[in-house]
Amino acid sequence: MSAAGNEVWQVNIIGPFEALKSWANAQDDLEEPPWLALSVFEEKLPKGRLQLLFADEATAKQFVRDHTLGVDVQIQCSPLADENWIEKSLQGLPVVRAGRFYVHGAHHEVPADPALVSILIEAGEAFGTGHHGTTKGCLLAFEDTLTAAPPAHILDLGTGAGILAMAAAKVLPEADILATDIDPVAVAVARENAAINGVEDRINLAVADGFAHESLKNRHFDLIFANILANPLIALAGDITAALAPASTLILSGILDHQAARVRTAYEGQGVEFMREYSLGEWRVLVMKSRG
Repeated sequence: MSAAGNEVWQVNIIGPFEALKSWANAQDDLEEPPWLALSVFEEKLPKGRLQLLFADEATAKQFVRDHTLGVDVQIQCSPLADENWIEKSLQGLPVVRAGRFYVHGAHHEVPADPALVSILIEAGEAFGTGHHGTTKGCLLAFEDTLTAAPPAHILDLGTGAGILAMAAAKVLPEADILATDIDPVAVAVARENAAINGVEDRINLAVADGFAHESLKNRHFDLIFANILANPLIALAGDITAALAPASTLILSGILDHQAARVRTAYEGQGVEFMREYSLGEWRVLVMKSRG
């Protein structure tokens, strides 16, 4: 352990995931934040965890005194063990294997398997890193769709860190891919990740609230990923299905087990057909098909 007063301190804040993520995103303009690192993690939704690391005890405790975040939260403040905490944080994000897709950090060794599609994601922005059942389920569903005719026009709605768009770019070099997110931070992260993975020229990225963007006007897609949450999926059911080309595939995710029936009903009401589903822990991924 370091000498007293010199160890790294951590503040963990447990509360509503969306509220914690919004607060974290609002801090991006700070030129000199008091913390060394900031991450937001999905716990058991709707709960999340905001983790901040500080250079000393006094700064950590001052942050706790000064910040309520405006929502009901639980706050823990404690010293971090004297070790390489950056490396430890990275190791906390394990490899995700979904079919041929291999989502990993730079600290992981990628197996020498030519069949693997490597997707490098770092831990700087924790939301949408692929270490969650929703994204993994989408990758598995996407893998299964590739047994049919490859889609030429793809939309990744709510792209997060950009994993699904990058997976498509890596295995479908001729496809036209559009990735959007309501969060400008997510779009910036997705753009950085696309560059790291060498597919920045293959993906068009846009900040868009649902379908309110010029790049989505009068567009029809052969494959749509919609990895958001159940209520937004239901609200957008009309817009999403209207953007499907005939006989096209729709992969819906961000759905808890008890929400799956409501989401399925909303989309069947729009005339799309249920094909199959994937269950990963408490999450479901629904695969739907538009009429030919």
